[in-house]
Amino acid sequence: MTSIYLLTDFGNDDYYVGAMKGVIRSICPSANILTISNGVRKFNVKHGAFLLWQAIKWIEEGSIVLGVVDPGVGTARDPIIIRANSFTFVGPDNGLFWPAIEELGDYEVYKIDLISTGLYKRRTGTFDGRDVFAPIAAYIACGKSLDELGFPKRSIEIIDLWKVDIKEGYLRGEVMNVDRFGNIVTNIKWNALRAERARIKVKNVIAQGYMAKNYSGKGVLMLKGSTGLLEISLARGSAANYFEADIGDPISLEVIK
Repeated sequence: MTSIYLLTDFGNDDYYVGAMKGVIRSICPSANILTISNGVRKFNVKHGAFLLWQAIKWIEEGSIVLGVVDPGVGTARDPIIIRANSFTFVGPDNGLFWPAIEELGDYEVYKIDLISTGLYKRRTGTFDGRDVFAPIAAYIACGKSLDELGFPKRSIEIIDLWKVDIKEGYLRGEVMNVDRFGNIVTNIKWNALRAERARIKVKNVIAQGYMAKNYSGKGVLMLKGSTGLLEISLARGSAANYFEADIGDPISLEVIK
């Protein structure tokens, strides 16, 4: 049984995710449909790419990732399939898959052939998740080869998550995620922080943070998150609310000696 993992910005209030699951089941009833997240920020491909990068290490080999964070739906961007190691990725060519692909190593890319697959006729142009990507993921799950579904493509769009400015006593990165507890997840690797205390700034809010091993400390905490990145937390509170921080905001740390 092949697992298909969904990653979308559709949320769970509308019929979109259910429709995609229904299409997959109708084509490949044996597919095991699972979810990475349907809570990617609307239109935010970079956020989706970051969540996928975090999750890919924990997904079983041989799985298919069906990613639909697609603000360019209906435009000239290509629908693609990527094979990297034993994983297969299906979705738009907009950089969504790149950080995970880069983590995995060698890859090959195919542009989905809408004509030969018969999907061109059923495509509405506003819901490729249902009309193109879900069917393709289902076909792959039930044994079709990539050569049957598309043709080789030389390049793909990329997204760089790791733009960090590191100087003596100073770090500047980006807020990559705010989890439901209000923890600020940055793109700064934990081993780049070599200080017990630092002055943290997001927008115009500045506070002193302390290195901690877990969330049980007091005040503003600097922790090694579960994927090896620097997180900013507020004990029993929301660091995001405290700093008025949101995804995409710059964040800086100045070491206090």
